[in-house]
Amino acid sequence: MIFGKAMQAPRASVAEQVLGWDDVQAWFKRVFTAGELMKSSQGNAEHLSPVAAAHRILTNSFGLIPFGAYRKDGDARVPYDDEQLRMVLKVRPNDCMSPFMLRKVLMSNAFWHGFGAVWNRRDGAGRVVQRLPLPTECCSILKDSESGQYWYQYSVDGVVKKFSNYELSFLFFETYDGIHGRGFLHLAREAIAVDAMAQRYGKKFYQNGARLSGIVEIDTDASKETRDKVKAEFQSYASDDAFAVAVLDHNMKYTPLGLNQRDSQFIESREFAVEEVARFSGVPKHMLQTGKESYNSNAQQRLNYVTDVLLPYVVQCENEDSWKLPTPAQRRDGVYVHGTVEALLRADPNTRADFYVKLIEHSVMNPDECRAREELNPVPGGLGKQFLVTKNLGSLESVLRGEDANA
Repeated sequence: MIFGKAMQAPRASVAEQVLGWDDVQAWFKRVFTAGELMKSSQGNAEHLSPVAAAHRILTNSFGLIPFGAYRKDGDARVPYDDEQLRMVLKVRPNDCMSPFMLRKVLMSNAFWHGFGAVWNRRDGAGRVVQRLPLPTECCSILKDSESGQYWYQYSVDGVVKKFSNYELSFLFFETYDGIHGRGFLHLAREAIAVDAMAQRYGKKFYQNGARLSGIVEIDTDASKETRDKVKAEFQSYASDDAFAVAVLDHNMKYTPLGLNQRDSQFIESREFAVEEVARFSGVPKHMLQTGKESYNSNAQQRLNYVTDVLLPYVVQCENEDSWKLPTPAQRRDGVYVHGTVEALLRADPNTRADFYVKLIEHSVMNPDECRAREELNPVPGGLGKQFLVTKNLGSLESVLRGEDANA
């Protein structure tokens, strides 16, 4: 009845029927998506270019951040020399993965499923000897009704193992209770489904020779056999040859059905999907290879990406690993884990140079410490260990006494 009222053109040999809402939805699916229900599954999402790009950028960026063990020594923060911690954090967390790959897999699980977990496998003395990422899709979260403690049960290749919270280090993409994660698939479910349908529609549109479906009107009473024959004839024009020409006779009339690419603003809708992915993931649009911002604007967005998007994940891992990687005795001795986000600025030499100059001028770091970050040898003779300060700066005490800073 809905379409009967909308189309007022004369018709012949058309059987009317009242369509329910389910029938209307099924009709649209047949016209635009070949009857396939688009779900926001990982398989569908990872074939969408903006989602795949956001996943790649987030996981690679997080994988690039180096983590190391440090120790609080009074007011000082010094690298902690422990071979086992150095091995699992900087050299080889397990036999099959580098530290980069471990963090990449951890972020990937968090991105898709809401959280990622790493099993900190310990020896008899309680020291971490291996770090193994666990597949989140194989995890069941259990709660002890008596103690209220949560357990994480993994079933992988027929092997079932249950872990306490302390045995695992977690990274959450988003969470509302600190236990259950909410990943990109959950948060952007509708955006993924819409973009997947748009991509599927575009594929079918061009597969169909850039033609839309339509209605053929016959100005006489036609039998079912005749209607099926005309339908089959037009289907052959649409699928067999993109440049075929249909010839109509017996007062036949063809009416296109559906929106053309211009009216539906197909390209604009795909660009809007990129903006939606950028909002949900936090990855700036220019990193998804869209947008027309200036270089300075892109540079600022990249800085915001590091501080506003990546840094919270880094702090999560620092908090988790500082509690779960050192032994209780090491924690009492002030040992903690720290991630260095400055590593993401390696590709910008001017920014790095200005950063080091300011640190040296204000005696925050000495030249040897800055050289070490660039994998350079210390200044010969130990001269690089001295802290420097510009001559036009003086102590607060000297300023109050009215002394000349250059004297």
